[in-house]
Amino acid sequence: MTQASWKALDLSAAEGSALWLNQTGVSCGAEVKIHAALYSSNSSPMNSVPRTFAAWRIGYYNGAGAREVWHSTPIKLKKGQATTAREATRYNEANWPVATTFTVGNDWTPGLYLIVSFSAFGQIENAAPLVVRSPVGSSKLVMMQSFISWQMYNTFGGRSAYIGPGLDGISDANERSRVVSFDRPLLGSGAYSIQRDAIPLIQFVEKQGLNVDQETDLDINNWPSITSNYSGIIVGGHAEYFTNRMFNTFIADRNVGTNIAILGGNTSYWQTRLEPSKYGVDRHAVMYRYATDDPNTNLSQVTLEFSNERINTPTNLISGEQTSGVHVYGTLKPVSIPAWLQVSKTAAISGLTTDSEVEAVTPNVAEPPNIHILYSGVLAWRDATRHKGMKKVPVGQVTWLALPSGSAIFDAGLSTWSCQLSDACIDLPFDYSAQTLIRSITLQVLTLWQTPKVGYLLK
Repeated sequence: MTQASWKALDLSAAEGSALWLNQTGVSCGAEVKIHAALYSSNSSPMNSVPRTFAAWRIGYYNGAGAREVWHSTPIKLKKGQATTAREATRYNEANWPVATTFTVGNDWTPGLYLIVSFSAFGQIENAAPLVVRSPVGSSKLVMMQSFISWQMYNTFGGRSAYIGPGLDGISDANERSRVVSFDRPLLGSGAYSIQRDAIPLIQFVEKQGLNVDQETDLDINNWPSITSNYSGIIVGGHAEYFTNRMFNTFIADRNVGTNIAILGGNTSYWQTRLEPSKYGVDRHAVMYRYATDDPNTNLSQVTLEFSNERINTPTNLISGEQTSGVHVYGTLKPVSIPAWLQVSKTAAISGLTTDSEVEAVTPNVAEPPNIHILYSGVLAWRDATRHKGMKKVPVGQVTWLALPSGSAIFDAGLSTWSCQLSDACIDLPFDYSAQTLIRSITLQVLTLWQTPKVGYLLK
């Protein structure tokens, strides 16, 4: 493939076949099961022609974007459907048989993999993400992949954590899933998020020669001590959903001097919790959004905004910023460029796409002191009619701060930041000059953030 073909690739709709994996993150030697079936999101005809599967490691590879490490023999699949839970949780699953398995070899380079299904003509029909973990601490930086957030946006079976099918054929928010399942293919905005938030960032860091370990958000939830083995943590794109344990892990990291680079926006907005499915632990992510609906009232479990007064842990505790606008566009102008950041002091980040979700400094009791604003801009709503008359004006800001622990925190505050790092970006491009600026800033930040407690060195 080329960077252009990655940009043109659309994994949001499964055409012909679809799959899901029984695991999200594994170590070398693990066996992974592929559950697969014939499946289509539209009326294209099904057929009994065998499908094949492959494992691609995402990287730069001189622009090819991935390397294939395993390929199956042709396999005949049966037709599969989505099943919807009868209770009020309304979650969709795909109770499909195991089509084949593969073992992660000791020669598989750790990183993010796509397990891809192909038609008989070699066309990509669907893909599922998998992280092959590095030995803990084998790099100075670790990147978190946001599997929970991807599932919240997954529209397989016509339901996500946001919408469901209405009686009149129009999507109905009341029919959304209160529980989302990992036991189903990844479609819609969930698959789009991988292409927008993860793939360009990984291709960028490998093109630049940066050595970065990767973990899933579920790994960090289950083994919080993982992050203590690194100088810095990288969060990309749109890590909107955190568990309480994940949130507390990031707070602990910044308090002991671990650097944090958030290359996205709308980070850690919702508190979710994980529950088991019949296929294993942590296969369901819960999201009621209202305390009156959620049967679990434990403050570390209830599914609300972190800033909700019941939980009272505003997201700016981590980075100093909170979400201030969704689906906005415009320009961010330079405010105060420090000496450690070698970029133009007059160049702006212009051409923000209408898909952007942004953050800004939010003064409250949770606000860390000494937040430095690099770029700031008053933005416009994409859906201007919908927001007409609203007093809230969306503001986007890029910030950094150094804490007494020595932790340095960079917050891009833009959900579309990571995507602009690669020419494979599936989203609309920012202005070319803005892309160049974003790539320079990111490389400098990630290079500096490899130094333990680099906040002590930044002025």
